[in-house]
Amino acid sequence: MTFLHFRAMGFRALGLSIALLGASPALAGSIYGNLQRGAQPLAGVALKLVCGASQASGQSDAKGNYTLVIAGSGRCALTVGDKAFPVVLGEDAARYDFDVPADTSPLRRR
Repeated sequence: MTFLHFRAMGFRALGLSIALLGASPALAGSIYGNLQRGAQPLAGVALKLVCGASQASGQSDAKGNYTLVIAGSGRCALTVGDKAFPVVLGEDAARYDFDVPADTSPLRRR
């Protein structure tokens, strides 16, 4: 083999390596926000995020803040306590702030 042949093979291998390194795993989606009732933060509220077959759960902190990360994206469902709300997750983290009513009224996004 000639030097040029080895060199061409090296560039092909380099190109394949770069392509493999650039391949990303399945998209992970994340959502964050704040829960309030009136002007008061809601602490300890259970949250569940479902995107296809993937699920994530957690609860709001003392200031009503929450963050959930899931192996999925697209159209998903967020359940806050016993109330569901459709959400859309993409490449960037999505912010959803809610007023959570005490009665059977639906969530209201702020």
